[in-house]
Amino acid sequence: MRSVIGIIGALTAGALAGGNGIAQTFPAKPIRLVVAFATGGVTDVFSRVMSVEMSKSLGQQVIVENRPGAGTILAAELVQKSAPDGHTLLFTDLATHAITPSLYAKLRYHPSRDFAAVAPVSSSPLIMVAHPSLGVKSAKELIALAKKHPGITCGNGGRGTVTHMASEKFRMRAGIDIVPVYFKGGTTSTISLLTGDIALIVTTIPSVLEYVRARRLVAIGLTADKRSSAMPDIPALGETVKGADAAVIAGVLAPAGTPRHIIDRLNAEFAKAVDHPKVREVFAANAAEAMKMSPDAMQQSLEQDINTWADVVKATGVQLQVLR
Repeated sequence: MRSVIGIIGALTAGALAGGNGIAQTFPAKPIRLVVAFATGGVTDVFSRVMSVEMSKSLGQQVIVENRPGAGTILAAELVQKSAPDGHTLLFTDLATHAITPSLYAKLRYHPSRDFAAVAPVSSSPLIMVAHPSLGVKSAKELIALAKKHPGITCGNGGRGTVTHMASEKFRMRAGIDIVPVYFKGGTTSTISLLTGDIALIVTTIPSVLEYVRARRLVAIGLTADKRSSAMPDIPALGETVKGADAAVIAGVLAPAGTPRHIIDRLNAEFAKAVDHPKVREVFAANAAEAMKMSPDAMQQSLEQDINTWADVVKATGVQLQVLR
């Protein structure tokens, strides 16, 4: 007769073997990469170039599914309600994700508690640019002018967007009075700046870089602590104003409760994908730098960002309702 200890040992070994088998079978089906933005945007472009490489590596197709709307909330809700098995992931801008709990009073999810950090993918600072008629060429000159003449207009991509909050963060840290002007997207704000209807905008780098190089617009600075290696001639706002950093960070989240071995596998796969030459080429063309971070470090960073942006949102007094 086999001893009780022997039976327990055999059952334990079998359970461990079964667990390893489950780990090895991931992914067992195609992976849905739910993108929180419309097709054609930078985040969408990044998701698609990465999905091609990851499909090869994982042995299962990574399917990009665009779910724009309500400031990335619709996509987040869809993923948050999905099975926590690693087969449905959220691909979004982590700054926007961190801003939403302070911006929307009745959010149906918490950006940290209801999601598991998987991997950051890329980071790109925003840029503040001015119309030449404003007569300033640096953050220092802008601050001096704003203190003499409060009320300089600063366009953004819409109330509560990361471009809006980045400009408010700069205003707060610099101690100046600039007036936000809200547009539906970065394209319309750029057009208004080019025509001289407004004095400044905060926007994405690719949307205005050609105008800066043609000297139709003046680059005041990147919303970063230090200069970008890709554009060393453009100063960082952080050189003049500490704490004015703000970046568009493409990152991946899974529903809370997703097994850790799956999170770790996905983290490694995304890290591998961002090293692919084609992916790096697309990032560089859009003024973005590849990012790598452990899930734990990413989770901690997200929680810090939630607190930082909460202070900025509170200072603006902006509160929005989710429109469905």
